[in-house]
Amino acid sequence: MTGNPPLSSQQAALFQSLNTHGISVKIYRHQPVYTCEQADELGLHTDANPTKNLLLKDRKGKRFFLVVLPGKATVNLAGLSEALGTSRLSFASAQQLETYLQAQSGAVSVFDVMNDPERRVSLVIANAIWQVQAVECQPFCHDQTWVIATQDLARWLHSIDRSYQTVDHQ
Repeated sequence: MTGNPPLSSQQAALFQSLNTHGISVKIYRHQPVYTCEQADELGLHTDANPTKNLLLKDRKGKRFFLVVLPGKATVNLAGLSEALGTSRLSFASAQQLETYLQAQSGAVSVFDVMNDPERRVSLVIANAIWQVQAVECQPFCHDQTWVIATQDLARWLHSIDRSYQTVDHQ
């Protein structure tokens, strides 16, 4: 952990879960950011790749997907719908984000799956994420960036028995 920023109760639970499995993260504290573009402007120089994390829903609003993409990826909802074999995808509402992942807009990350023990949300991770050494996440906040090695992320997901689907995203 870099700089000893205060952790929320959700972050403390996540940090403990990671620590229990021997997984370390670097934590960077900064001014609040709400988009990938704003995060780019910070110039953190973390040596990790940023991620874009989206909660999407199918046309009927019955299936939800937490989609993790490279930070610079352009979102192709039609392509994702096809890759996932589901009807047209759209963005979930802020209320649905809170209900399903206990998250808020601009602070969504792969770590939010720990708030979905019923597995109501399917986790989808772009193959490109697994091609880099480490990724940046903003777990449960707008003013901290956590860096985790991708192999450690995979290990953590396995440790909490969380499956995921991979997709090629253009």
